[in-house]
Order: sequence, then C-alpha cells, then structure tokens
Amino acid sequence: MQVLIEESKKLRRASACIRDGGTIHVKLPRHWPRTLKHSVTQELVERLQKKDAKERALLGKAAQQETVTITDNPTLTAFVQAINAETFQVPLGKVQIGTAKYNHLAQVNLKTKTMTVSRYCLNQAPKAALRYLIVHELAHYFESGHGPRFWALVAKHVPDYRLQSRIMKAFHHQAVIQEEAPSPLPEAPTVKAGYASQPKPTAFAPALAPKPKPAAVKTPRNNRTPKDKTGLWPGFVKQLLLWGESFKP
Repeated sequence: MQVLIEESKKLRRASACIRDGGTIHVKLPRHWPRTLKHSVTQELVERLQKKDAKERALLGKAAQQETVTITDNPTLTAFVQAINAETFQVPLGKVQIGTAKYNHLAQVNLKTKTMTVSRYCLNQAPKAALRYLIVHELAHYFESGHGPRFWALVAKHVPDYRLQSRIMKAFHHQAVIQEEAPSPLPEAPTVKAGYASQPKPTAFAPALAPKPKPAAVKTPRNNRTPKDKTGLWPGFVKQLLLWGESFKP
C-alpha cells in the first residue's frame, strides 16, 4: 500500500486511515522528533495492513452467503418492515438511505422513529449481516445504550451477532475504500491531420492593433528663428528673451 504522511502544527496525537482506494493516510504532529515520527508511522501502517488483511479474509469466507442490493427508500422500507414483523414489531417511522462513511453504519432517531442506513451497506451486501444491522437498530427502540440487556435482545433474534457485526463492519469499510479509488484518466483525443482548428480572424482585430506613432521631425539648429531659440533656455530666460523681442522695431 502507498503511504502518505501529513504533518500539522495543530495535531497533538497521530492518526491513520485507509482512503483513496487503498492508500494509507498518516497524520502526525509537526513538533515530534523525527525518530518518534518514524516509529509511530511504522506501527500505524502495520496495524492498518493487518486490519485490512483480516477484513478481506473475513469477506472472502462470507462470499458464499446470499447477497442483497437495495437502491431506493421504498425497497429498504419493505426490507425493514419484513424483519420488524418477525422480530420486535415496533412502531416504525420513516426509513431512509443515508450517506455515512466513517461514523454510523445505521442509526435510529428515537424521537421521530426514523431509521437511516448507510448506502455503503446496501450494494450486494451479505443478507445475514444486513439483517443483523436492522435487528441492532430495532433493539434500540427498547434499549438506547449497548448494555447487557441490549445485547440480550439482539442475541434472541441473531445468535451469531458477533460474527455478523464483524462482517457488516468489514463490508462497509471495504465498500467505502473501493468507491474512493481514483478512476483512470481519460485518453487524450486524437486530432486528424488536416482538421486542426485554426484561429479565425475577427472583425475587431484591426481596431485592436496599436497605432504607429508619427516620426518626430527635428528642425536644424542653423534654420531656427529667434523664437525657436527660446526652447533651449530655462523658463525664466524664455520670458526675458520674448520680452526683449517685443521692443524690437
């Protein structure tokens, strides 16, 4: 796997995750010593690689299970209602598809009775694992926390809930990674010979061209008149010369 390291002044502890189709992103505090950065990065990368290998092996064993694909809210609602009818039979509210990537695979709002399931859990998902996820959320109608009574409710309808929970979490994580994989760049279009586009002249082109400046014409020094000579002196001398010219007959 490719490893990208990012350092920041604001960070106080290190973290790492898998993104972009399998790239490990490591974030480190900038003020840490170089040896500490190296050791922590190595530890985090090894931990994530082991986790990824376990998830792939687990999904490989679950590949023989029946899968289900749900793409819209009505289909998801019917799926949840069927599971609710055979398990808890709670008063259901709205059921909808969400977009959670990293926090919640599914969640229930106990005030509005709304259940939201991440779309990353619904594309060719193992049916038994998805059923466990729905039972998990339905059990929250009776127990809001994750204490012993809550898990007893879940185990009543899903005896192997620990295994199905691991499968569902691995499936969700791998689905997020695969969707974030960068798509290949499109090939550049080929241009046939003789069809290359040429810039067309516009009607405003002559107006935009700079106008040529007229050439300066210099008068020879010997042919200058007395008034022309005043241009060779400072301003106060010009006034004196012009004043003197006015008294000549």
